[in-house]
Amino acid sequence: MWRRLRSFGYAFRGLAVGWAGPNFRIQVAAGVTVLFLAGVYSVTRTDLGLLLVAITIVLSAELANTAVERVCDLIAELHGIGVDARIRDIKDMAAAAVLVAAIGAAAIGVTVLVRA
Repeated sequence: MWRRLRSFGYAFRGLAVGWAGPNFRIQVAAGVTVLFLAGVYSVTRTDLGLLLVAITIVLSAELANTAVERVCDLIAELHGIGVDARIRDIKDMAAAAVLVAAIGAAAIGVTVLVRA
C-alpha cells in the first residue's frame, strides 16, 4: 500500500516539474479562463464536463510532450548527437500531439461558449 501511495508522490513531483515549463503554465491559465467563462455563461453540467475533458487532454498532452522532449535531449546528449533528423521528427510529432489536442479543445470551447 505504501508503494502505491508513494507513486502518487512521484506523479505530483512530475506535475511540479511540468509546472516549471512555461507552456504548461500558459495552458493552465487558458483552462482556468475557459472555466471562468463557463461560470459566467452558466453552461450546463454536460458542457462543463466536455470542457474539463478537453482541458485535461491538453494538459496531459503537454506533460507527455515535455517528457518526450527531455528523453530525446538526454539521448542526444549521451550519444553526442548534434542535430539528428530522427530526434527532431520525434520531438515535432510530440509537439504536434499537443497542437491537435489544443485545436480540438478550442473547437469544443468555442462550440460550448458560443452556444451558451
